[in-house]
Amino acid sequence: MSIALISAGSNLGDSRALLRRGIEELQHCAGEVLAISSLYRTKPVGGVEQPDFLNLAFTLRTELTALALLEKMQAVEQSCGRRRLLRWGPRTLDLDLIAFDKLQSADNKLTLPHPRAALRAFVLVPACEIAPDFALPAPYGIMAAPADIKAALTALISRDPECLNEVENIGSLNG
Repeated sequence: MSIALISAGSNLGDSRALLRRGIEELQHCAGEVLAISSLYRTKPVGGVEQPDFLNLAFTLRTELTALALLEKMQAVEQSCGRRRLLRWGPRTLDLDLIAFDKLQSADNKLTLPHPRAALRAFVLVPACEIAPDFALPAPYGIMAAPADIKAALTALISRDPECLNEVENIGSLNG
């Protein structure tokens, strides 16, 4: 069994319901959800004009390989209406595989850990809430990187103290 750390976001439609549905569908086809963070309202990245996102993180215990899990995640995104029309554009549901045990991967289908996770407060803040000690191995090509989610968040805050202003805790997914 492996443990995956997944980031989820939505800024189109009923985002709260889409996040709930995405987690439920993934649990049905991929494994057991162990923990779900609070829900956070965050500003979009990438420069495309769009509504704010609702983001969260969750951990999943699975018997799938990392690549098989990624494929299930993409199928769930599609079933929730995701269309990949514009990079960093608005979306009904976005599921990102942030880390999978301590696996490192740098092929054209899957990069682990997620190559931009350590740069994004909207990933690290919810992840730190539920899994501060989750291993975040150094991505390929980087000699020194934080060893876990909490260290990555601490490093991000030291580089960009204002980053936390972009992440607002708005309570639980169900509330």
